[in-house]
Amino acid sequence: MSNIEEKRNSKKNTVPKPKKVNLYIYVKRELLVVTISDKMSIEVIIMKKHKGFTIAISNQKGGEGKTTISLLLADALSLKNRVLLIDWDPQANATKLLLNETTNSIYNSLGYRGQKKLPIDKVIRNIHLNLDFVPSSISLANFTTPTERDDFDRLKDVIFPLKKSYDYILLDCPPSLGLGLENALLASDYIIIPVQSRAFSVQGLKDLSETIKKIQQKANTELILLGALLNQFEGSRALSGLSNSIKKYFPVFNTIILK
Repeated sequence: MSNIEEKRNSKKNTVPKPKKVNLYIYVKRELLVVTISDKMSIEVIIMKKHKGFTIAISNQKGGEGKTTISLLLADALSLKNRVLLIDWDPQANATKLLLNETTNSIYNSLGYRGQKKLPIDKVIRNIHLNLDFVPSSISLANFTTPTERDDFDRLKDVIFPLKKSYDYILLDCPPSLGLGLENALLASDYIIIPVQSRAFSVQGLKDLSETIKKIQQKANTELILLGALLNQFEGSRALSGLSNSIKKYFPVFNTIILK
């Protein structure tokens, strides 16, 4: 911890190198250090972390880099921690990348509309020593309309008993503002929002911001937005304007991921 503090103090008034940036964010009493290089390697170190620290990687727009960042973050964290990555997107892109085939998915463990719940340990797949994975499937696209109050806590109920077994739980969220996203926000401690450096990527951020604020005010008061992460960035001409547009709704990481 002292080494990290010394590193932070020594770089407090320095300009980061363009190829590698250290981003320091204080979250309550925890220090989150995100290192992102031009090769898109991501490392997160949490001081005074607790078990089952849950991070949602979310944006209601598709094609913003949610799955890529989720996979890289999970892989980096698993170097020194027990990590569970949950594919919470019915498009199941992470599932297709990590598994050749799958029979059961997260949907089978929800108990949605009276369906029998499959124990989550029957769904979890091991990727390597410290990284486990919960696959998704197109069936999750049916999880759209709440028919009872419990439908908002389906994912949270699945995750809760897993917290003692993992240091980090990551959610690769769907590109939507519906029941799936609300479940993810209710189950999470923190949110990271990938945003590609394109003008039309800013469209819809207002609706996402309002959804997050609603959850924070009424349903999950412990939910903390870490910020928007500019992704696939090339050139610096429009960076300031794009960043300012996003800042209307979210804090923006100083770190950027280059294309």
